[in-house]
Amino acid sequence: MAFSKFALTLAVAFAIHPLAAEAASLHESVSSSGDRSIPGELDFAMPSERTMTRAFRGDSRSLSYRVIEDALATRKGGQMTFEEFEALNALEAMGAPVGIESIIGKDRRRRVRRTKRWPYRAVTLVTFNAGRCTGWLMSRDTVATAGHCVHEGNGGDFYPVESYKIYPGANGTRTPYGSCNATKLYTVRGWAKRGRDDFDYGAIKLDCNIGKRVGHLGFFWKRGSLNGMRTIITGFPGDKELTMWRSKGRVKVTQRRRVFYKNDTTGGMSGSPVYRWRKGCDGFCAMAIHAYGTYNGPPYSTNNHGTRITRAVYRNLRKWRR
Repeated sequence: MAFSKFALTLAVAFAIHPLAAEAASLHESVSSSGDRSIPGELDFAMPSERTMTRAFRGDSRSLSYRVIEDALATRKGGQMTFEEFEALNALEAMGAPVGIESIIGKDRRRRVRRTKRWPYRAVTLVTFNAGRCTGWLMSRDTVATAGHCVHEGNGGDFYPVESYKIYPGANGTRTPYGSCNATKLYTVRGWAKRGRDDFDYGAIKLDCNIGKRVGHLGFFWKRGSLNGMRTIITGFPGDKELTMWRSKGRVKVTQRRRVFYKNDTTGGMSGSPVYRWRKGCDGFCAMAIHAYGTYNGPPYSTNNHGTRITRAVYRNLRKWRR
């Protein structure tokens, strides 16, 4: 029977890979409201399982959206007050819990001045009581980011949900799409309880549908090495005043749950998408979530790195955005 065959396959998979059950438990989703679930991380996939979600460019050119613009964001877009800008700029740029998000050699970052262009309008400034990070819209109302941008890790707590404000396409004092508040925060047990860098990913559920207007990135997982793939990282570095910057590079080292690259980054860019143009994605798709800089020995000492979007990460991201 088909059910018996699947059950046998499942049992054999765990028997052959005794660490699979532990890895699955570390990917257990936890939320600020107490929800929990386990996506699983086996070494085989069901034949019909997807490996990619498609990007969406948004409806920013639709005249109908000019009428309901205010309904898509909690706060209308425009210009920050001097006091608001000073307060946000004074927030600590959240860096990696270990190491330093680094400029490797010559600083090759480039400022993104036209933040209303695709895909930059889907990259978000994330602010909260403990600091500021970067995130990226992965649906109309969900932002992906680093785990340490939503939770203290190592048995700590979620940051206060009510303290979050998210600004898509922010550009210094200009907030072309306004801001949204958070309603729920997500991460996984591997970060919340263990503080492991290879499980350092999370998400923020918004109280608005701004992604319907500005669009969102896709994301994908792929078996095997990613070495040589082009990488783009876009975010809000702490050494710049709430402006968006971009760096380009290639994957240098691939591990099971980490991706290493020489893209230049600094604190504040934690949570940025590590992405590329990908056929079949209808645009830009993320392969990892940036979070860490240089420390220890190679490859850590010679590259920045992020949490790789594996099958289990992919499953959680899809679940969170629903």
